Amino acid sequence: MGCAPSRKKGALTEQNRDADSQAPLVQHINTHLKLRATLMIQQWFRRWRAELEVRRRATWTIFQTMEYASENEQLQLYNFFNDIITGLPDAFNALHATKSDSALTKEDRFYSKLTNPDFVNIESDYNGPSFELPVTLHQVQDLIKAFQDQQVIHAKYLLIILGEARRIFKLQENIQHMSTGTASNITIVGDIHGTLDNLLAIFFKNGMPSPTNPYIINGDFVDRGNTSTEVAAILLSLKILYPNSVYINRGNHEDVIMNKRYGFITELVGKYGTTANRVAKAFEGVFRAIPLLSIVDNSIMVCHGGISDITDLKYINKIDREKYVSILRPPKRENTQDVDLVEWRQMLDLLWSDPKTANGCEPNLFRGGGTYFGPDISKTILGKHNINILIRSHECKPDGFETMHDGRVVTVFSASNYYDEGSNLGAYVKVGKKNKLQFVQYNATEKMKNLPLNTRVSRIESSALRDLRSTIFANKVNLMNAFAKLDPHGDGHITKAEWSSCMREVLKLDLPWLTLRNKLVETDTKTGHILYETCFESGELKAQISNQQITEDIYRQRNVLETIFRILDTDNSGFITPEELRAGCELLAKHNNSVGLSEEELDQLIATMDIDGNGEINFNEFLESFRLVDTKFGSAAIPSGPSTASLKEGQ
Repeated sequence: MGCAPSRKKGALTEQNRDADSQAPLVQHINTHLKLRATLMIQQWFRRWRAELEVRRRATWTIFQTMEYASENEQLQLYNFFNDIITGLPDAFNALHATKSDSALTKEDRFYSKLTNPDFVNIESDYNGPSFELPVTLHQVQDLIKAFQDQQVIHAKYLLIILGEARRIFKLQENIQHMSTGTASNITIVGDIHGTLDNLLAIFFKNGMPSPTNPYIINGDFVDRGNTSTEVAAILLSLKILYPNSVYINRGNHEDVIMNKRYGFITELVGKYGTTANRVAKAFEGVFRAIPLLSIVDNSIMVCHGGISDITDLKYINKIDREKYVSILRPPKRENTQDVDLVEWRQMLDLLWSDPKTANGCEPNLFRGGGTYFGPDISKTILGKHNINILIRSHECKPDGFETMHDGRVVTVFSASNYYDEGSNLGAYVKVGKKNKLQFVQYNATEKMKNLPLNTRVSRIESSALRDLRSTIFANKVNLMNAFAKLDPHGDGHITKAEWSSCMREVLKLDLPWLTLRNKLVETDTKTGHILYETCFESGELKAQISNQQITEDIYRQRNVLETIFRILDTDNSGFITPEELRAGCELLAKHNNSVGLSEEELDQLIATMDIDGNGEINFNEFLESFRLVDTKFGSAAIPSGPSTASLKEGQ
């Protein structure tokens, strides 16, 4: 009653036997499914990582191509700079030609007076860091703490540092020699580019420089970043404290012309106002005195850029490096208009060159200066001088360092987050005995570390694309003209190949345009053609241009105009005086063999540009004057290229 029927013992045994016999098959199927699932996940993950890597590399290419295009433009402007600087009434020019011993003595007197702190008074409300000789480690540590608290060192104390640093640099030869015999390692730091957080990150990880912890700073410690003054003050103070343990090589940005273009002069004007000119010229004297390269253990060469097929270290060591106020502007021989092109080439190649994977040596057209040197050149030139390894900087690398040419050439770049936050790691290299190299990587910003890889790549990609869209928008007229030639019926679309070719030819940027097209422009779903007008539809950029109230041509040439403004502003006051503008206009007229403007026309020009009527022209007024010309006469009023003649026409 209420009981289930009992099962037969034989039937139960047979059922268990069947289950036991099927168990291996089920297990096999489950294992197979797990394996397939694992393989599918691995394939998906590899594909996902590969896609991220493609995006990362494309982003990196955008950043680097645009950076080098800017430097190329800088060198194309060289002739214009040369005309302006040569003629302006400035102590810069009096010290520029090749000098006799008496002239050098005069130059030393000039810089000694320039850096004399007695000519600068300290305001009663100043409460920043102080500095006096002889320097102590405690003073340097106080400087660092003050800079971390965002204090600005007074010009009086900064001039003391600059004067003493120049004196020490002048005692050293062009080629400095170091040895690991007295220290287990020598630390080599690449480009810092005015970023205090990167310098302090290195000191935190590696320790402060000292006789037992020597450093080589391989150039480019100023420009681009907004704390170049602080970085320079710390490094030069350490050089004064430990002259035989802190070695500094000149980079291509320890250069007065580069400083006018890439931010250092602007920073000095903002921090020191009426004293900025004295400070800027004192820095110029220091940069000219910095040695050119270092050699460790007679077997490792350390220089900022690289070498070429004519590099000769014996020749380089005999060059009067102080003649080179700017590496972009070779000095003329005394009492002549001749330039020693062989000597200039040695200097230019040392500070501007880059390695390449293919053999040979050719002009570095990508940057516009120096050379591209291949593995055969490294082997020959380094072998000629019994050098095993060349350690250089000058190029940002995703991982902070890179080895090439069968390990003979090493690039080290120390400015992490160079293009944008998370764009790259910084690195330094420790040289030990027997040429042993140890690379140390870091990121001065911790915020990006905990973000997922996809998020990091997306953020950096967005930044690169934003910069690229700015360039595209700034060249809208030229691009539209090029597109129109390929679209005679005005349908608004062209082929992908035609669009890619136009972008490359008009913008002069060798980028993977076909890969980038989905990020920049829309495609017709029916024909697959490019709807080229859509690449100008970024609302963000339209708002940016509108807010600045400048036309497209001015937007495109803004960097060029800012550089011209800084050069005309010979006293680095942040303003162009009527006298400075007159001198510039007269020089342009003389260069172009034209009559130029009459006194009345010059007065009218000055009055027109001086919008607020205070007797000085600031950068906004300077830019506004070009905008007014552009609005009145059309886009032809603003030059599309950097030649002196076209710049004059733009005026």
